[in-house]
Amino acid sequence: MSSPSKVEIIIYDAPAAASSGCACGCGGHGHDHEHGHAVEDPIAKVSIEMQARALAMTMQKDFPGRVTVEYVNVLKDPRGPHLPQTKLLCSMTYPTPLVYLNGKGRFAGAVPVERLREEVQKLLSADVS
Repeated sequence: MSSPSKVEIIIYDAPAAASSGCACGCGGHGHDHEHGHAVEDPIAKVSIEMQARALAMTMQKDFPGRVTVEYVNVLKDPRGPHLPQTKLLCSMTYPTPLVYLNGKGRFAGAVPVERLREEVQKLLSADVS
């Protein structure tokens, strides 16, 4: 198996579908918010679009020219009505955002930079068999 020359990260977001300020992505739908986390994550207050921009800069620094990062607001993007991710996000089946690597869903509810860096490293350094 050969390693890809580039990795594509797409972050699908539906900002209006995300309700409440609970950082766990639960949507604050009437429960007591006892999820085992005592302190709210300060990153949760930063918009997903800004997190995507920061991720793009980080990936460019760590993997120059080998990673693209795209942010898609499925509620505003003209492709939105035709994307399966739009239905997933608006149904609240998964918390926003959805993070895809090379077309495959990998994460939901956050933009985990360190985990993404590890996944990209694995994809780019896959052994050639």
